[in-house]
Amino acid sequence: MIPVIAHDRAGFGSALISVGLLVLMISLWGFRKGESWVWNTLATGALPAFIAGIGTHLFIGYTTFIHLLPVYFLVIVYLLGLVLSYPFLKMKE
Repeated sequence: MIPVIAHDRAGFGSALISVGLLVLMISLWGFRKGESWVWNTLATGALPAFIAGIGTHLFIGYTTFIHLLPVYFLVIVYLLGLVLSYPFLKMKE
């Protein structure tokens, strides 16, 4: 069982790092006025992660507020970032 858990944690960690670097690079080099593809990518790209993360917890029944508090905080910060960046990125030049 230990090798299975180790591979699961390694896969999850590497996926987290990969996605984090992708979001960082898109935000640093693609964030220009009128670049609506950046906003669309950031808005739709987060959906699978949020749905999988929260959905898995709902499925297994591990839904304590304190345990999911970081995810709730992340969703609020992410949505706030999307709302605040919308006028800049969706602006027609």
